Amino acid sequence: MTGMRRAVAACVVIGRGMVLAGGLCAVLAACGGDEGGQVQGERYRAQIRRTSYGVPHVMANDEAGLGFGVGYAQAEDSVCVLADQFLTVAGERARYLGGSAMADPDRLFDNRGSDFFYAQLNQASALDDAWRAQPPEVRQLLKGYAAGYNRFLKDAGRTALPQACRNAPWVRDITERDLLRLMRFYTSLDGVVAFAPWLVAAEPPRGNAAPEPARRARAALAQAAVAGRASAYRTGSNGVALGRDATENGQGMLLGNPHFPWQGITRMVQLHLTLPGRMDVMGATLPGIPLVGIGFTREFAWTHTTTSSAHETLFELELDPADPTRYRVGSAYRPMRRQQVTIDVRRADGTIVQESHTFYLSDFGMVLALPDIVPGYGWTTAKAYALRDANTENHRMLAQWHAMNSARSLRQLRESVERVLGNPWNNTIAVDSGGTALFMAATPVPNVSEAQLAQCGRGTAAGRFVLRGTPLCHWGDYPDTPQRGIVDAAHLPAIERHDYVQNANDSAWLTQPAAPITGYSPLVSQSGYPQGGRTRIGIAQLEARLAGKDGLPGRHMSLAQLKAMTLSNRVYFAEQVMDDVLTLCRTTPVALTRDGVPVRLGAACERLAQWDRKAELSSNIGYLYFEKFFAAISTQPSVWGVPFDARDPARTPRGLKLGDAAIAGLLRRALADAVHAVDSTGMRPDITWGEVQGAQRGTRRVPIHGGADALGVYNMMETRDLPDGKREVVHGTSYLQVVSFSVAGPHAEAFLAYSQSSDPASPHAADQTERFSDKRWISLPFTDAEINADPGFSERQIAQ
Repeated sequence: MTGMRRAVAACVVIGRGMVLAGGLCAVLAACGGDEGGQVQGERYRAQIRRTSYGVPHVMANDEAGLGFGVGYAQAEDSVCVLADQFLTVAGERARYLGGSAMADPDRLFDNRGSDFFYAQLNQASALDDAWRAQPPEVRQLLKGYAAGYNRFLKDAGRTALPQACRNAPWVRDITERDLLRLMRFYTSLDGVVAFAPWLVAAEPPRGNAAPEPARRARAALAQAAVAGRASAYRTGSNGVALGRDATENGQGMLLGNPHFPWQGITRMVQLHLTLPGRMDVMGATLPGIPLVGIGFTREFAWTHTTTSSAHETLFELELDPADPTRYRVGSAYRPMRRQQVTIDVRRADGTIVQESHTFYLSDFGMVLALPDIVPGYGWTTAKAYALRDANTENHRMLAQWHAMNSARSLRQLRESVERVLGNPWNNTIAVDSGGTALFMAATPVPNVSEAQLAQCGRGTAAGRFVLRGTPLCHWGDYPDTPQRGIVDAAHLPAIERHDYVQNANDSAWLTQPAAPITGYSPLVSQSGYPQGGRTRIGIAQLEARLAGKDGLPGRHMSLAQLKAMTLSNRVYFAEQVMDDVLTLCRTTPVALTRDGVPVRLGAACERLAQWDRKAELSSNIGYLYFEKFFAAISTQPSVWGVPFDARDPARTPRGLKLGDAAIAGLLRRALADAVHAVDSTGMRPDITWGEVQGAQRGTRRVPIHGGADALGVYNMMETRDLPDGKREVVHGTSYLQVVSFSVAGPHAEAFLAYSQSSDPASPHAADQTERFSDKRWISLPFTDAEINADPGFSERQIAQ
């Protein structure tokens, strides 16, 4: 729908020759408005300019108008994705689509289970609390967004929507409460939303069969466990801020490289927001959010990386032997609170019936059942486990990004993050034009000290800390936090530097290897553990450049070098072990698989020797051999020639222990398994990675570079297997931006790797994907002059 340009108000201007420096007020005044640009009786007015690749630039005089413009523009680009998610978070999928259809892209549970979960998460009292927590500016943004989205539906007409939702009865007008539901989904994305199927599956032990919703949920979870599927909403990222001591021109420079799904509601979109005199910010966000989540202003640029800090904990409840719905609190047992939710379900004959499900809540959170992924963590007659998520009480996400978007300096940005503590699960990495680089791991983290964890800890399960369910183990309180039970900003990691800071989803520990960050609660930031491959290659590339040891002249980073580093597609762990793999090859002409099948290694080893140790479009089949090989050995610490050393964490572990006969035998078997698995697919020996990995856009298959996170590829991509043996990208590099500063202001180059529009018929469904494939970076028009001169410029006013 991005390509549709329809007049939606009395004043519509399309073309170039107008001077925009006077801002929206002058434009709207020319359309007959009053001094403020509003016509009497209007509640909302905005200007939407589009530039090449469909990027929207929205300008308004107030937050209500800004939200109106963003809601309209995002509906143009992503109406079916948004409508589908509004249906989901309202708990209404089963009403329109039936209860048994699968709601989750990873097929973890069906519409019925999804509706039960979201009916509980987004119950009326929670939405009331969320609305009361919003500052006036955010309330106006939400009201405006709903009005803009609804206006688009009216103007476009249901019959002209993209094929995915054309004439669908579930596409409807929305209110600000729909947006609050969506915000609660986003804030809890890495918390209760990730555990949703296990919350629905929780039922107390009974002599008879579990109720139907729990039975269905458990069956789906058992299938998912066998298939090894993970959450569809997982996130990751790389971020680097270079200070004045590290850049060629002595000013700040930033890399933002989030890794998000390539489809669905967490598929990012670009936007530029202007409130004349108050806000001028450009970047990207998630659909439904009327603010920039990652971007830049004239004074600073920032990005986010998914933090390793904890935002939820599990609690182990001791149960009453006579009643598994009662748990011990001190010397007495307390009954769990039962919360019944009721949903509408469409039957095959079209009739609607109501079905109910009961959730069980304790003072420590909602009870869940995890035996499908963590044996022993089910609900028994002796124990149950409850989940508490700090972000279910965090209603400040939009207030946080509004404050960041409005900040006039890096200092104001930092102050807002420390004051609001509303960013739900992201580190903040930023730099200003003067070359001060900032890292902050400031999110709502449960206040559990290291001493308290030592007394209350019961280990970990499903990647979360498990605490004893006793009053002593409740989260503590600081006096000045915006919600109870979380750590205050003074006890969260933050560092400013003039060389660089970086993060690639490990803890804050090696944000700057020269100044390790330690001394925090393990829930906040851990140290002394092996780092991920993206962390290590990021540090390696930065340190080599700034030391002048990367084969390039000088010891400072240029924008071109930062771009090349980001998309170098080096396979870090191949660099650490491939010399040893080739040594193994030379001494092993034939090896046996784990099943005893003899495999001749000569041809595969020749391809491995020729492989460039990258995940480029031109990389050969060696990438595939190594991928299978490394997956088999990477979880076994004994294979490393140089084991992990906390005194040298950015360079260890490395090499393979070829001198150990048992280890060498294990490695030969892993290599034989890898070669056998790849060769059994029937792929041509001369196939390239670009022929294997791609993104389908209509009839065109776009080859995509980048590789697996597990291999330490900075430009991370995840795929699903296709019937023909090829792979479709489903997750990875999404909005990629590099920003530099000079006396002329910011200069930003970027990709939205999967393109702006989710409508396959849009001219902007594949245009940036093609550019990303070719590594042809796109300069972002930011000033009025740049926007007006853009070859794809168009402009409209919308009002009501």
